[in-house]
Amino acid sequence: MTAVVTFDEAALRRISDEVDDRHFVWLFARRYRQLLIGRVSRITAALQRQDEDAALDAVLSLKVTSATVGAGELAALAAGLEDDVRRSDLAAARLRAGRLWPAAQRADRALETYLAG
Repeated sequence: MTAVVTFDEAALRRISDEVDDRHFVWLFARRYRQLLIGRVSRITAALQRQDEDAALDAVLSLKVTSATVGAGELAALAAGLEDDVRRSDLAAARLRAGRLWPAAQRADRALETYLAG
């Protein structure tokens, strides 16, 4: 099993190079942090309600934004959750979702450090 990196700052450097605007990237990463708790909460709430459509929407949002910002661990967890939900295996999804909060905290701390630098 390959270890997934919590945060890869190279993702943000690539965006910065592409848009040639470091401030935009800083704002994007900051906004990601502000929305992170809400994204994780939406997933867990939807899974508790057994609302597959809402869970899938929330999982896809977390997966795409996490991959974009370089939060690899969260992107990988969200990809696994996506598979669980698409298979209608909400029990497996709820089990996997239990790993979201610790991973979100690690990603948040890593981004905080990156943004402070």
